[in-house]
Amino acid sequence: MKRKKLYVLIAVLAIISLFSFSALCGDWKATGDEEIDIGEGTEEEAEEEEEPEEETEEPEEEEEEEEEEEEEEEEEEEEEKTAPTIDLEIYLDATPTDGICYYRVQANVTGNPSPSVSWNKDDSGGSWGSRKAQVNLHDPSETFTLVGTATNSEGTATDSIILSWGCPIPEPEILEDGGDITANTALSGWIWMGSAAYPGASIAYVGDNSGDTELKAYLSFSIDHIGDLDNVTITDVSVILPLHSVEPVHNHPELAASLVVIKVYDYGSSLDLGDGALGGTEVKIIGTTDSLTNFNFSSAKLKEELQNAVDIDKDWFQLKLGLNGKTNDGIADYYKFNPSNAKLHVDFQYEESS
Repeated sequence: MKRKKLYVLIAVLAIISLFSFSALCGDWKATGDEEIDIGEGTEEEAEEEEEPEEETEEPEEEEEEEEEEEEEEEEEEEEEKTAPTIDLEIYLDATPTDGICYYRVQANVTGNPSPSVSWNKDDSGGSWGSRKAQVNLHDPSETFTLVGTATNSEGTATDSIILSWGCPIPEPEILEDGGDITANTALSGWIWMGSAAYPGASIAYVGDNSGDTELKAYLSFSIDHIGDLDNVTITDVSVILPLHSVEPVHNHPELAASLVVIKVYDYGSSLDLGDGALGGTEVKIIGTTDSLTNFNFSSAKLKEELQNAVDIDKDWFQLKLGLNGKTNDGIADYYKFNPSNAKLHVDFQYEESS
């Protein structure tokens, strides 16, 4: 009986143990399932976290594509090289300043590679860049042809533009000058009519000699320094001609003739015997007396003739002096003077050079 109860107790314990083991296995299985579920959730979250990374990579790919396109365009541009063209355009019209009139011109160019530009004149010294030039004009009569040249590996092109004074013409400043011009003794002198010429003589004679032959005196004054000025106006002129200090009058020239006749007579760069011929423009007559001490004079005709000589840019203003008659008494009758003492006094106005 006791042994039978023991068997029953062992059987009960075995059943309890079996159920306990079963319950334990069920818990373990549930725990394993949860771990698997956790693992699957982690993969989904990882995928969600990776999605922004994919979005970040898309712009980088677009930038790479753009760079590739730019490189392709640059390669195409390098392949499509073209010869230059150039068109000159005034972008700053005639502008006056400090006595000049200036223009600024720009070069509109095309071509591949980009052309370089050169000029035949740029008074700015490149201050406005290589594709712009300044041209200064200094006188209303001045013109200039500006030439621009565009150059690249494919060739050269040029264009030009004519620039002329386009500014208001400034009023010139009028200056005054004057003074004495001493006779050029090398070209002054006297002529013994029909016999000889005496250029450079220290004494000149007006009258006749003992052979009753006419003696004529000549004076030459250099006026080239006046003619070189702009728009000269003679305002006053006079001849200063003292007679010889010791013997101004020899015998009686007043008996040989009534007048000393003074003419403007252009005999040029040398005094020759042929210059004794008739001719010249009368500018003064002086009555003869036995007490004359000088042949000083001024006249409107003298002023007119000097103005004419300056206007045509003569180098010399020259005079011829003689009597309007002579004696036949075989006696020398004359006035005499030193050419080195002769002076031409001139006052004048002129325009200042621009």
